[in-house]
Amino acid sequence: MTTTPSLTRHYERFLDLLTRPGGTRGPGPDGRAGPPARYGERTDAQGSARPVALTRDDWISHQIDLTLALGRLLTEDDVVVSAVPYELSFLGAGVDRAVELTGASVISTGTSGTICPLPRLLGLIEQYGVTALVCSPRLAARLAGLAVSLGKRPGDSTVRTIVCVGEPASPERLQRVGTAWAARTAAVHSTSSTPVVAVPCEAGALHVCERLRAEVVGGTRGELHIDGAPTGELAELRPAGEGCDCGAATPVLVPLGSTASALPGPGGGPVTAVDVERVVFQEPSLAPHFACEVRDGAFRVTCAVNDPEPSAADALRERLRSRIRDALGAGAEVTITALEEWSTARS
Repeated sequence: MTTTPSLTRHYERFLDLLTRPGGTRGPGPDGRAGPPARYGERTDAQGSARPVALTRDDWISHQIDLTLALGRLLTEDDVVVSAVPYELSFLGAGVDRAVELTGASVISTGTSGTICPLPRLLGLIEQYGVTALVCSPRLAARLAGLAVSLGKRPGDSTVRTIVCVGEPASPERLQRVGTAWAARTAAVHSTSSTPVVAVPCEAGALHVCERLRAEVVGGTRGELHIDGAPTGELAELRPAGEGCDCGAATPVLVPLGSTASALPGPGGGPVTAVDVERVVFQEPSLAPHFACEVRDGAFRVTCAVNDPEPSAADALRERLRSRIRDALGAGAEVTITALEEWSTARS
């Protein structure tokens, strides 16, 4: 059973009232946008925490956008684990409420690992027949790896839908996550100051929410600005009708990660960890685990395979380094680790 048409029409009508001229969204007669209803924090390029506040109308608008997006992915029969950050973040509260509004049931586990570490999360999936996960691609991969290490097969679980949030990921990596779980994957893009920036269409492309004004500084690829404000995130922005055949009248957004996780490419434009993902996951032997950071002018990449033989790992390492260099013009240090050693390798 999908989200009922009447429920969808209700929220679309609500969103229209908030965004149309004369509606409640936006500055009032005194020029102010209204008092803040939600407080959060983001981390700037220097690693310092910065406050972020949303007005009530903005918060409700984000809720509606996310509800409509999840309503195309979830049903009233779904049991959903929300494994996303809650502390000083908009994401946790937003996902919880949106899942509830679709009619599905929600289990909020968070990501702190204190009350609900990953083994317990696996137990909840089995105990309650969880059918959908909302989490980062990184957590979905770690959870699948843990299940395998415990002698379980993630693809045999009840999970059939994974909605990836919280970090950008290439389609190639999302596909690898979905393969590990035998589940379909979709992504919803947000920034630390804008809870919902782009939502998936039926073709899987991310489209900018209609009420937002998105711009990319420096052409089609550069820093993303939302309603004129810089986000510290890199993206590609393609006009409506380009890069997607779904017919949506909004631009297609390709998230590329933070400005701090990019290097200048041969042509002067940024080369990002998401670009590295696209190249790396052409290798069929890799597990969905992936980590990439910039260090000393090169990418430091860590990938995982099941029980790598030393000679095979050496060959794979060199093959990936060459592919990254040839495709992106960037240097990379590549580490190959066994799946069961992933946590140690990333510590």
